[in-house]
Amino acid sequence: MGFLLFADLKEIAYESYLKGDYKKAIEYYKSIYESEKDYKALLDIAALYKYMDDYNGAIEYLKKSLEFHKDSYVYSELGWLYFHKSELDKAEDYFKEAFSLDNSNYLSVLGLSMVYSQRKDLVKTIEYLNIYKSIRGDYAGVDYLFAWNYVNFEMYDKAKEYLIETLRKDPSFIEARIPLAQIYLKEDDYNNAYNQYYRILDYIPDHPLARKMVRAIEGRITKQPEDIRPPFKIIHPTIISESYDINFLNGSIKLKVAIGTDEMGNHRKNREIKIRSFDNIRIYGSGSEKLYRELNSGERLFVRYQNNGVGVWDSSGKLLNFFTKPFVLRPKDQRNGTIIIEADTKNKNPYFRYSDREYRGEIIIVPYGGYFGIINNIELELYLLGVVPREVEPKWPIEALKAQTVIARTEAVRRFKEGPHKKSGYHLCDSQHCQVYGGVVSESNSTTKSVFETEGEVLTYNGKLAYAFYHANCGGFIQAASEVKGWGNVSYLIAHPDSDEKNEGLSPWEFNIWIKTNPQSFCNYPGMVPDSHFRWMRIIKRSDISFILNKRYGIGDLKSIVILRRSRSGNVNSIKVVGTKKTVIIEKEHVIRNSFGLNSLKSTLFNIEINRFNDGRIRNIWFYGGGWGHSIGMCQSGAVGLALKRNKDYKEILNFYFPQTKIKKLKYIK
Repeated sequence: MGFLLFADLKEIAYESYLKGDYKKAIEYYKSIYESEKDYKALLDIAALYKYMDDYNGAIEYLKKSLEFHKDSYVYSELGWLYFHKSELDKAEDYFKEAFSLDNSNYLSVLGLSMVYSQRKDLVKTIEYLNIYKSIRGDYAGVDYLFAWNYVNFEMYDKAKEYLIETLRKDPSFIEARIPLAQIYLKEDDYNNAYNQYYRILDYIPDHPLARKMVRAIEGRITKQPEDIRPPFKIIHPTIISESYDINFLNGSIKLKVAIGTDEMGNHRKNREIKIRSFDNIRIYGSGSEKLYRELNSGERLFVRYQNNGVGVWDSSGKLLNFFTKPFVLRPKDQRNGTIIIEADTKNKNPYFRYSDREYRGEIIIVPYGGYFGIINNIELELYLLGVVPREVEPKWPIEALKAQTVIARTEAVRRFKEGPHKKSGYHLCDSQHCQVYGGVVSESNSTTKSVFETEGEVLTYNGKLAYAFYHANCGGFIQAASEVKGWGNVSYLIAHPDSDEKNEGLSPWEFNIWIKTNPQSFCNYPGMVPDSHFRWMRIIKRSDISFILNKRYGIGDLKSIVILRRSRSGNVNSIKVVGTKKTVIIEKEHVIRNSFGLNSLKSTLFNIEINRFNDGRIRNIWFYGGGWGHSIGMCQSGAVGLALKRNKDYKEILNFYFPQTKIKKLKYIK
């Protein structure tokens, strides 16, 4: 077989794998092995059997590969396959062999700890977890496993210690908050239990267990809820740095930004808010510009929905005005003055429960049937002051901040022109659905500097605004938009490694090891990027996965989960769930992330391993994942690595993630 034909065969095999045609891919990899005697093809075959949930087939080909090459990772993979089949003696043997070949192979170390955990051997379990921790100390997953084992051994003080450490490294690790709350309940510490269940509701407002437990223990807490979770209060007016006086910014287009929205960017059903300002507030009719009322600095207003409209009351309870149409609350100084929506622990909208929210510009109140929406009408450049520090870390290098500012401005202008919320009466929302916007309390000198130094700059392609998508962390490989359902084919949103490497994608076996390990990447920058953003692990109980899947699809008892289609980056773009009543295929990116367990997965860049009892019933699902977000466009963490590792400026960073695009400066026209 000639070189070109061999290369073509490898590409055909690889494409079949990406498309989820595993049987055909296996036949191609068998042909590669038979013609070239390339043992690596055996590893790819083994990985494909594993992806098909055929662990016996995977074991057969991994053992065959060992006849050609003794590889520590092959031994540890065999150990994991036997572990997930509940064959612990065989798992232990292979893990020990892997560890003897390479004592830095933390997959074998973790495997041994899990074998001894299943055998109820606490001493050896903790011994190997400590070895694991010495190798990967920043990994939140290992702290969770410490806690998990201490819970199983009913050593709750130690479990609590490690659960708190897990959440310190990864606050979004919701699976750690539930056992932590349960430990507090065992200690009769109802205040801290209440706090943990409410923290879960911050992430998942309809979490069934957290909602039930908040109601159950509310009568047993010894403090007021606002004392357990004291709200953030704004006491003094915002101090504007003399170096970045916003009066020096040019006037820009006005954006309507919905405030306190849900995960899809829709208005939550607000029924009451408290308003105050350090400036005089004026109340106008929206559109008519009729002045209804002027209020003094510091005066508190109560905005409440009742009787098919929205009333405004003063602090004494006097009704000042009543509106059935939108109206505007405007500070006297629209640039330097601000409006504060006060925290209220009884507010039905969780966004306004625990923090005062402060906004430049003006606030528009929009009555609907039974509630009202809240919109911040604000200049684009002032809006960016509250967006950039919520989307990235202000401590990051200035060139990374400037790159983020340019694409945030680009996305804001694009949504101003063609955004999904225009029919709802606003251009953007303040949630991740559009861009996270925190108003004045989020502002930081470093990110304000990035706004001033890139004022008006946007990203373009062929003279038009570019689709400047971004995400927190790609996990090491950028995903092409064309590979994701519903994202379109955009020539500059292409797949490529987030590194200096030139590979066009990882083979089945390469990806299987890559996602479990800690490879070099621009977005893997210790000290600046949390380890839990780059690599993460979730062990989710069958009951939690079944709860969501049955609620949405009615699948019956869960029998299997098979990844069908991947991008070259490794991101999952189609996944099959097999139940006793129904088999479903899930294809949309955000639906895949929200379908497994009670908390959303950080990304679709993951592998799964199914852990079963001896009789074949599923015990739990192990997710080995990487990155945070959709992996398309600019990797925010990767921008940090490019700035610090390669000394790239913001224009070079943008060119790396959006090749062939150009930066242009807007001309603002009133």
